[in-house]
Amino acid sequence: MKALLAINVLFWLCASYAYADHNEEVEKFIIAGQAATYDCPKSNITPTLNSYLASDDLAKGQKDRLSLIKSHSLICVGQYSQAQDILDALLDDEAVSKSSALYAGAVYQAGFILDVQENPQRCNYYAEAQDLARDRFSDIYLSAQLGLITVCNQHNTDISVKLGKLYALLEQFLEIGDVAAIAHIHNNIGLLYGSIGQNELAAEQYLKSYHMGLEVYETSNQLATLISAISANMASGDFVAAKENIEIFRKANLGVNTPLTNTWLHYAESRYYFRIEEYENLRNSLLKLHFYLPKVSSKIIHRNAKLYAIALCIHDDDAQCVQSFLAEQEALSNSEHKKFLAKRDYLWVMTHAYFYTGNLKQAQRTFRRYAQVSNQQILDQQHSGRVLGVANLHGQITSLESELEQQEAQKYRSIVLLSLAFILLLAGVYFFVVKRYIKRVSTDALTGLLNERAVIAIMRRLPTAQDGRTNALALIDISNARTVKQKYGHIAEERALTAVSECLHKVTREEDIVGRVGSEQFVVCLRSINESLAREFFERVQNGLADTQFIATVGEKVSIESQMSVYLSVEGLSDIEDVLSDMRDSFVAPKE
Repeated sequence: MKALLAINVLFWLCASYAYADHNEEVEKFIIAGQAATYDCPKSNITPTLNSYLASDDLAKGQKDRLSLIKSHSLICVGQYSQAQDILDALLDDEAVSKSSALYAGAVYQAGFILDVQENPQRCNYYAEAQDLARDRFSDIYLSAQLGLITVCNQHNTDISVKLGKLYALLEQFLEIGDVAAIAHIHNNIGLLYGSIGQNELAAEQYLKSYHMGLEVYETSNQLATLISAISANMASGDFVAAKENIEIFRKANLGVNTPLTNTWLHYAESRYYFRIEEYENLRNSLLKLHFYLPKVSSKIIHRNAKLYAIALCIHDDDAQCVQSFLAEQEALSNSEHKKFLAKRDYLWVMTHAYFYTGNLKQAQRTFRRYAQVSNQQILDQQHSGRVLGVANLHGQITSLESELEQQEAQKYRSIVLLSLAFILLLAGVYFFVVKRYIKRVSTDALTGLLNERAVIAIMRRLPTAQDGRTNALALIDISNARTVKQKYGHIAEERALTAVSECLHKVTREEDIVGRVGSEQFVVCLRSINESLAREFFERVQNGLADTQFIATVGEKVSIESQMSVYLSVEGLSDIEDVLSDMRDSFVAPKE
């Protein structure tokens, strides 16, 4: 009996030590995983975070703090409804102390979600978060304070007062050199300028925030201010700057590649092509945008994507599509419809839709409303310019920033001068020798796609798909390539293969693996994707090829004929050569 008691005591002591070690490990994770309210948690913590949250042997306080990190991560990728569920549970939990950083952070995050949805209740949450965080939690206090200044009391507070407050905060944080906070303030100055129609100044502030944020923010959070700059560029009519910034966003997004940032990218492209009325490019951008839309809960993006699609329907002479849209709009309640009547894009599309359907009276009425809104925006911009003394205040801010930049430049000038020549030499060697060589040996000369050796090497290194997803591969055989060569010659065959590569480039995404394998075959590989989405995507590829034609000879066009074999695997593709061999065997031999 004593021996049994001793064994039990020893067991519980061991369990206690293991429990203590586990909780210490979790505590270290929480400290490392927390991010300021104006940044985002690192994306690579998600698997460990979910694992800890699923554990049953955590202290409640730790589980609550992990939940707040989870909601913050969800907000950063646009999953607002899931984040709201977590926040509601924390705010309704009577065991959570209202004097804690946890509670203040949850209140602020709830206000931010309402802010994204343009819900006036956001101001109540920002005011509560500011009171809870005052003199205690600096990042929450600053973010709540900025929210109150920027989006609250717009009608009863002079804009110059608001800008003066932001300027005072900027000066304060410039003195202590807090780059993350400074970038955050610049972003809010941009928001304030945008709210009064000063979009050129807004774009300038967003870009300052973006470039400063490159030093301190997580990559996904860096892109938020860049997409704001693109929106401000388009609102001001500076489409050249908008296009340049879209390309910067596209390159930066290669290292991020989340559903939210991909939605932002294709939304910005769709908006750009809608504004300059390039409908074929708009069609391609909307195809990519609709692939990501279900994963993002942004009412504004969903609403505008529908508007751009209707503009495309008008261009395509799709009467049923336009009539369905008008019927849907006319069925809206007065309160819902009133919200849209202040939106220029909405009024522009409605005017064209009514004109297209022959309802000239309604088209004229809507156009008058469009003209009123446009003229009012111009008047508001002129008025805000006078009220703000924009040039004077903006000059003060610029001067203050220049002083800071000069100090930093003086500090690092000697280091830069010494290392510049060496860096330029290395860059020259890399870009002009190594990079060109790599591109030449990995690219198919005719189509510009990856060649067989390169595409197989990439697919062989694909990791195992996670979370119930699959690695999806399509092998495409151009069935009539040999027939075209026999009938029209090798130049016509090359035109056919070039037309195929152009089609694949249009319908696929930046992250997809696309290459030419063999003389008449191509591969499209989708990494870690939902199976149903993969099949839908491949169907769209096949439809695109079916609609593709090329000029075989003068005055004669020929359609592409193709076969597709699809392979789905949860595992990687280390045996890709065998997989491709089996897929080739499945093709029906073309009739001579």
